[in-house]
Amino acid sequence: MLGRKKGGLQSKSRRMAKKGQPAALQADVTNDDEWNKIVERPGLVVVDVYSDWSGPCTGMVSILKKIKMEIGGDNLSYATARCDNITDLKRFRGRSEPTWLFLRNGKSVNISFGANCPQLQELMTAELRRLERNDPPIFSLPVSQQSDKEYQRMKNIQEAIAAKEAAKNAAIEAKARRKYEAKMSHYLAVLDRETFIVLFPWIFTDEEGKKRDKKHSPPYLELIDQILPGSYSVEQEIRRDIDDELIAELIKETNCNISDDTRHLMKDGKAMVLRLKYTATRHDELDSVTCLINLLYKETDVPETTYELVEDCYIQRHSPPTFGECGHQDLESMSTIPDKLFCLTTAWVPLNARNKVIGLQALFTKYVNSNFPYQEEEDVPVTLFKFDSTKRKELALALEAYHKDVVNFAVFERDKLPHPKMLTKNIERFEEEFEKTSYEVFVCVVKKSSPESFLSFAGIGPYHVSETQEKALEEATHYFPVECEPGDECDEGLSEDEGDEEGVFDEEV
Repeated sequence: MLGRKKGGLQSKSRRMAKKGQPAALQADVTNDDEWNKIVERPGLVVVDVYSDWSGPCTGMVSILKKIKMEIGGDNLSYATARCDNITDLKRFRGRSEPTWLFLRNGKSVNISFGANCPQLQELMTAELRRLERNDPPIFSLPVSQQSDKEYQRMKNIQEAIAAKEAAKNAAIEAKARRKYEAKMSHYLAVLDRETFIVLFPWIFTDEEGKKRDKKHSPPYLELIDQILPGSYSVEQEIRRDIDDELIAELIKETNCNISDDTRHLMKDGKAMVLRLKYTATRHDELDSVTCLINLLYKETDVPETTYELVEDCYIQRHSPPTFGECGHQDLESMSTIPDKLFCLTTAWVPLNARNKVIGLQALFTKYVNSNFPYQEEEDVPVTLFKFDSTKRKELALALEAYHKDVVNFAVFERDKLPHPKMLTKNIERFEEEFEKTSYEVFVCVVKKSSPESFLSFAGIGPYHVSETQEKALEEATHYFPVECEPGDECDEGLSEDEGDEEGVFDEEV
């Protein structure tokens, strides 16, 4: 009994102390019933709308107290509203930025975003004056309805996000194109004297449609014994099926397609593919592609139909006995097709140098990759160095001396991850145009393939060196994302609060 009496006195004392405390500045509401009571309050009600995961904006409490004490008085009250379970506020769910909703007479009369103290104070002062003078608000809407101000802001945010996403995608596409062109340039050079020809399967059948050995095939024998010698040597012969996937590769880097008749001839049995080396003992004025076309067609371009073949050229002499209507197509109707529609009967040859590269990659993948390997820039081992501003003069000399080994370089406002602000990619421009703070960081990504350049940068005295290749690439993505340019914060995306790399070589057969 004595214990309960003692406990009862303590409980009463605590209740009295709690009752004597000043009321909270902001009433916190979490459901529709509590929210409806806030909406019915008299005067001006300023509500901090927040999502459960982010919480209310506690950093503004001091300014709210100040405004209430100095100008608000009884006409001003505050609340915080967790919008997750409040129907009227469902449009704000999931957001992270502070949102301030102004209520008057049960209606929404203004709204503000962010933790901008001067702006919020200005809006609250203006709304209090309107209330005191009984002036109508700028707008008066049900609290569940989006205002024009909200709509325009969301539109601006979405447009900014879309613009940044488009810029990012364009940068990725540009990077992929640069990589593609770098690889293409490599193969155009190393495969300059290489080419190929695909002989259609029917060549290796007799008049009755029975298979015959190549030594008994007149088109093959003439090609090997009379047409190619003096211009090309046959380096490799393979027999293989030609399917639609391979045909799609063979017509890449051209503006053409092939007719259904040609597609049927190419797929009807095993074709023979010859890998050729351009010996250039004659026709020296022609490249490896044009010379082969000239030998087969007696002209430098492949005609679209057999109807246009030069008389007595190799292809005309060796056409299949019966072949649909390829030689008699309606040329006028064909001209309405945006791309050329080739109707070929006997052989496929590359139509240009780039098309030749794709064909060699598709038909002789192992040979090309083994004998002419290509190493992308991303595969080259790199190291990321960070230098402070005291090293910039020595760094400038190293950048000039070893510029071929520098993958990326930029000056950043400070070493602040994850959003470092890039100032410039040119150290001379930094010296001439920028005010120095001594907080700048100079970030350089250098190839490790050259020991001399690597040791030169390391000898300058960086305050940070990436430990491994993986770490270097990871760090480089923070400082040099594909879309980052000078003046940007080099981050990977855009949030609501910020509102105010393929091609043929990856599809080898």
